[in-house]
Amino acid sequence: MCGRYENAADDEELRKEFEKHVGELDISYNIDEILKTENIAPTNRVKVITFDKENNVFRLKVIKWGIKSKVFDPSRQAKGKDPFIEKDIFNSKIETIAKKGSKWKKYFTENRCIFPMTAFYEWTGEKGSKVPQRISISRTPVFFAGGIISEGTDKAESASIITCGPNSFMQSIHSRMPVLFKTEDAGKFLEAKEDAAIDMSCPLGDNIKMKLEKAKLG
Repeated sequence: MCGRYENAADDEELRKEFEKHVGELDISYNIDEILKTENIAPTNRVKVITFDKENNVFRLKVIKWGIKSKVFDPSRQAKGKDPFIEKDIFNSKIETIAKKGSKWKKYFTENRCIFPMTAFYEWTGEKGSKVPQRISISRTPVFFAGGIISEGTDKAESASIITCGPNSFMQSIHSRMPVLFKTEDAGKFLEAKEDAAIDMSCPLGDNIKMKLEKAKLG
């Protein structure tokens, strides 16, 4: 799962990092828009990077985090209520995306993105006294989470972070984790064909060192 994250990297840092390892990065949003850099939450407007195949350029843009969708809630049906409710889908399981005929697979095939991050958060401890933990990749100032883009039922262009099972580091923290990439692989994920991109949507390798520290959230 990934319900909060941090992106403290400014546009120039992102451009230099991306162009060093991947290719040209075009800034395609209103740079005067003020965005959160820590404790970023669903429904916030966030930075994502897409690949423009026609012009062979990567674009940094700003869209809403969370694709508003109608979902089936059986508990409402049992109470005689309309079982379909609207929710902002901010995490999308790769297992669901990979299913043949899934609308999420269509989004994955046609409109993948990556979320720049400097860390993400999970809460640990007993219920009622959980503590936020900041999780990052050691010696990696910025990394990326795989995502998908679609227009939601609210007509807003929106994105959802792709999740997978945990690697060894994350197993004791949470049963899910975002699909994470270092910069070189992030570019490959955007350019890859569908099957190859699905294969890349797996837990971060155990050979890549991750870091856990108590978060200091304002």
